[in-house]
Amino acid sequence: MFNHNEDPNCIKFRPTGESMTQQGYYSEARTSRHIRKGEALSLHYLENPREVSHATRRKVLFDQHRFDIGGENIYKNFLDMTMTKTGHLFNDNERGNHIFESELVRGIFPSSTREGTNSKEGAGESDFPATYHIENSLDGLEDILGELQATFKERSDGNNNDEAFEQAASLELAVLEIITASQLGNNHHILLSRCRRLHLDIIEILLSNFSSTLTEKQSVEMMARFLPSVQQLLESQRRRLGNDHPDVARTYNDFSMGIQALLAHSPKRLLSLKFEGMKTLDQCSKVEHSCRMEKKRIEELYPRDVDEILNSVQKK
Repeated sequence: MFNHNEDPNCIKFRPTGESMTQQGYYSEARTSRHIRKGEALSLHYLENPREVSHATRRKVLFDQHRFDIGGENIYKNFLDMTMTKTGHLFNDNERGNHIFESELVRGIFPSSTREGTNSKEGAGESDFPATYHIENSLDGLEDILGELQATFKERSDGNNNDEAFEQAASLELAVLEIITASQLGNNHHILLSRCRRLHLDIIEILLSNFSSTLTEKQSVEMMARFLPSVQQLLESQRRRLGNDHPDVARTYNDFSMGIQALLAHSPKRLLSLKFEGMKTLDQCSKVEHSCRMEKKRIEELYPRDVDEILNSVQKK
């Protein structure tokens, strides 16, 4: 039995690939940091997507699990209590602050109830918080992306039509518009992390499925839009999730692949992005190598070797 925690010490891995078709398949729970003696194991109860506003998270957790993470003051106490119970040595209080700050809209913690936002039925659009409109837009865009991914998976010949390309390209523009027009006043807002992950997934689809349609210049410019989203997502994830989370490993890999692509096809365009610590090509190569090594280090923390462990136990 795992408790819910906004900063959990465990991560659940769902069965994937062939294991999904096997009888008796199971999920795996792995610790994501050192566990102190007496510390309760915890998971984040929300999945797919986990990055939702506090109002949505509060509503879903109460509807599905019948506990309330509360408004601003109760939520602060909830985070503080978590830190006190787990101890500051292995669970950094600073991360609790970052988790709280990832909800702020223009410096203010949005109000909410167990039913979600505080807006009453029949209220005008201006009465709903900015997060409400962003989440609604993201839900729709993610559904469209899912349909596109399913379509590409079904096509084995690799021939994708112009309509699918236009749809994917329009998706990218729509996500970028949400990011630039969000008016959240918080570059590390949890919903912007979700926006940036969606942006990266869309570009990956465009580059992997329409390489013959895109000109080299278009591909280069796409990667030039890809990398800033990666960098900003990585910074937000490290603040909120820590340095050892699998999501961080995935983003490190994205950063590495993006740098490699521009180093190979347009080093000048890479330098024009003017990332901190990447003023020269040598520095860019070092950052790329560091990202690759970090991705490898994090993945080795989660070996997914439960089958080997169970087999060895059964043989004894």
